[in-house]
Amino acid sequence: MTATDIEKARKTAETAAAKLAEAEAAEAARQAEVAAQRAEKQRELDMAFLERWEALDAEFQEVGSKSAADLVYEGGDPIAAISLLWVTRSKRNAIRTHARSAYYRLHGHHPDTLFARELSDRDMRIADRLEEAIIQASRRHGADRAEMLEAEWMAE
Repeated sequence: MTATDIEKARKTAETAAAKLAEAEAAEAARQAEVAAQRAEKQRELDMAFLERWEALDAEFQEVGSKSAADLVYEGGDPIAAISLLWVTRSKRNAIRTHARSAYYRLHGHHPDTLFARELSDRDMRIADRLEEAIIQASRRHGADRAEMLEAEWMAE
């Protein structure tokens, strides 16, 4: 290889390196623009979510508000009520976690400890809760029956 060939190869390499640097710069600029658009969209979504999270939380609170004792009293399945309580509790915690994350993304710092506080994680003790529901429902049925008997069979 001659000096001229080496010089041509060097110029070709320099030209290719310049084109590569230009392409990399263009791609970096495009990626920065995409990231900026994504960040702006996320900001808008976070603001919208923070306006609605309490309403979403309240919807799930209403769904899981019927007690297992009420369901047993009405002749329903207490296990379904207990399951629904824990499922809705998990959904509410997911909403609350997302609200805290959205707050952090918007403000750059964590909210105070009372904001969207996670619902406490209690031991399920399903057998205990089922027993409690059945006992409460049976007491209510007994009280209802006693009132009925008293109204029908007691002189006023």
